[in-house]
Amino acid sequence: RERNKMKSRIHENSVMNGINGYCDERYRALIKTGFIIKTLLASCLLSYWAGRAARPLLFQSQHPELESPKGSSLSFEGRKYPAYLSQTFKTPRKASSSSWLLNARDTMTLIAEDNNSDGCGVECRVEDDEDDDGDDDDDDDEEEAEAEHLMVDIKNVDDSFLNSERRLANALLELVSEAKLTLLSYHCIGLVPKGVSCVGLLKKNYVSLHTWPERGVISLDLCVGGTSASLFPLMPIIERIFGVPQASHLPSDLSGKKIEVKWARKFRGFDHDERINDLSLFVVNDLGPDRKTEVVTVQTDYQTINIFDYEFKSTKTLINLNSLLHHTGFHDPKNPLVLRPDRIILLDGWLQSTLHNEAAYHEALVHPAMFAHEAPKRVAIIGGGEGATLREVLKHNTVEEAIMIEIDEKMVNVSRQYIPEWSDCSDLEGSANCCVDDPRSTMYYEDALAWFMNRYSNGNSTAGPIDVIIVDALDPESEIPFSKALYSDKTLMEAFNNAMPSDGIIIMQLGETPQLFAADETRSKFKNRAATEKLLEEVGFESVHAYEESHCGFGGSWEFMVGFKSWSSRKRWYANPAEVELAMQKRGVRTKSGQSPFHYFNGATMASYQVPSRSVENVFCRRQPVPPSCTNKTYMYNPERPNVPTSLLEVKASSLGENAGRGLFTKVDIPKGSYIGGEVAGATIRFFPSTREVIDGLYTSCNATERELEVLEYYMDGYGFTSRKFGKAEVLVDASILTFVNHGCNGTYNTGRVTKVNELTADLETPIDELNGRIHSDSLFDPVIDRH
Repeated sequence: RERNKMKSRIHENSVMNGINGYCDERYRALIKTGFIIKTLLASCLLSYWAGRAARPLLFQSQHPELESPKGSSLSFEGRKYPAYLSQTFKTPRKASSSSWLLNARDTMTLIAEDNNSDGCGVECRVEDDEDDDGDDDDDDDEEEAEAEHLMVDIKNVDDSFLNSERRLANALLELVSEAKLTLLSYHCIGLVPKGVSCVGLLKKNYVSLHTWPERGVISLDLCVGGTSASLFPLMPIIERIFGVPQASHLPSDLSGKKIEVKWARKFRGFDHDERINDLSLFVVNDLGPDRKTEVVTVQTDYQTINIFDYEFKSTKTLINLNSLLHHTGFHDPKNPLVLRPDRIILLDGWLQSTLHNEAAYHEALVHPAMFAHEAPKRVAIIGGGEGATLREVLKHNTVEEAIMIEIDEKMVNVSRQYIPEWSDCSDLEGSANCCVDDPRSTMYYEDALAWFMNRYSNGNSTAGPIDVIIVDALDPESEIPFSKALYSDKTLMEAFNNAMPSDGIIIMQLGETPQLFAADETRSKFKNRAATEKLLEEVGFESVHAYEESHCGFGGSWEFMVGFKSWSSRKRWYANPAEVELAMQKRGVRTKSGQSPFHYFNGATMASYQVPSRSVENVFCRRQPVPPSCTNKTYMYNPERPNVPTSLLEVKASSLGENAGRGLFTKVDIPKGSYIGGEVAGATIRFFPSTREVIDGLYTSCNATERELEVLEYYMDGYGFTSRKFGKAEVLVDASILTFVNHGCNGTYNTGRVTKVNELTADLETPIDELNGRIHSDSLFDPVIDRH
């Protein structure tokens, strides 16, 4: 009982003191809350500093395998995977889209230790952001969904470098440092049996690489978002860091081979405003070229100039170029460009010309018009800052002054320095090394439109006549205001007309030839072309032609337009190949090398320019209203027309008069609109204007062959009929018994086209257009008539 009473008292005391079990008040203690908090804080700080001090010793000295477990592997589901090395950096808590280009030299320290060690050997430190807690106005801005993606492939790289995680990690960090990017973390994985893959997480997007050591190849991707800065400047850095050549003293298939680099740039996302042009499509976005090196980029007051070296080895030659490159004695004087990469020049992203094809383009632009003129003395060039158009003009010995009007003087200087071949006149006798310095050259660095307007507007000519005007400026479809004024301003076209004498010629490049199924130019982006044709007619030109050249290096056929103030200029335009070759021999400036100054243009090439293409005709006939020549089937063979063969025709004495000779008669009734002798009609004998001039000259000067020439003259005049399509009168004589068809010198005829004017009805008041043969067309420019 006493024992139970004692337990009851103890229980009451326990409840009163708030504890379970026995409590002796002699050992009671009170602990303050502040003491507990301070103790916890002190413990945390002590642990933090102890760990920070011990980390370098533990990880870098005693346990290097924890930093670079190269010899170990991980197992998962029965398969072994190589271990990887990685590094995570301390970064600011806040970053804005405008602060991604951090100064890596100030914020990151790269310490490369022993290059032969197996460990990573890299220590990276990022300083604290002193303004972590400050406001960032840009942090709340909406980030655009865009990024710039640079892809690089490098070949013939040292295989030991490509198989080293440590060296590739160092290279990755060096690239990030020199590019001034912010690296959050990176990982490098050694592959079995060879190869390494690395990926680095940037503050915005990533950088990654993969290697094939046995092939000496490394592929690198750098994707950066939130900036308008171009990644182009990084290419030399990437080539220097990752283009490690194979050591020549080591046995390897890659030893001695030159580093090869292929790269491309693309925009990713949906918010970018990349301009689609030649620079983006065929240069920076194309990973295909075997070589693509930026030579220079210059921003002038008027445009951006880009020059690249560009090469597709597969298009060079079928022979082994590598063996030729290593053959020190190899040289091909006839083709010095065979081993050179192509050099291309772009203005505001649009391809202007290329080293391998510029001769074809500039000779096609200049010489057709120059040889169509009897003796051009003063020639004006609008644009042509590369100097190649000027070079071609100076190849004509009749030229006394070549005026080049280029608004961008820096363009001329850049071309002179980086593409000197374009303005090279060193082989021309009496010229200078650079065509700009030729004594016949006159340079004006000003607006070409204003230059002509100030000197030749309102019928005033203060600068002397110009025989040929060459427009080597922007394409008509360009959206730049200068282009619209150049091709569609009537006042300017009148100034061009005023600047030229009666036999003046203008020639201009029109850009890419329309495709076969393209829309009518008047309703498409090529509307300025149609406007130019109309303006040339309105200001007084008498003949306009289109031709094209497919070897200009632009990826498609290029179209040109030539306009003649005089119909008679067509005679030289339609000269046969032999006549063109003779003119080239007489007019071409002699060269120091003894070679022809013309590398692409010749008589056969000129013959291909005389007839426009089918695509030009098709696009022309899609105009509204449809041009009359497109619906007049007499210009081309129509299989639906009936044909009366020559077997149903006979030759008898003519019933037109006593001295009318013989005529052709039919044995059957012939429906109106039928062909007669269609099976032989194509064998017409043609005496071109120049041929007739030779015969006439011989007939009046050579007595020894007078009888023979007299018979020939009688044959032409008695049985032929004339046409002025080629500028001056040519004579055509029909084949077979069709020779006796009466073509109606007095208007009495019932074959051929119905014309408004004949020898009996024509007088001095007859419009010259009708006499010149434009009776069947309502347009000065008519490719249907030119073709058929």
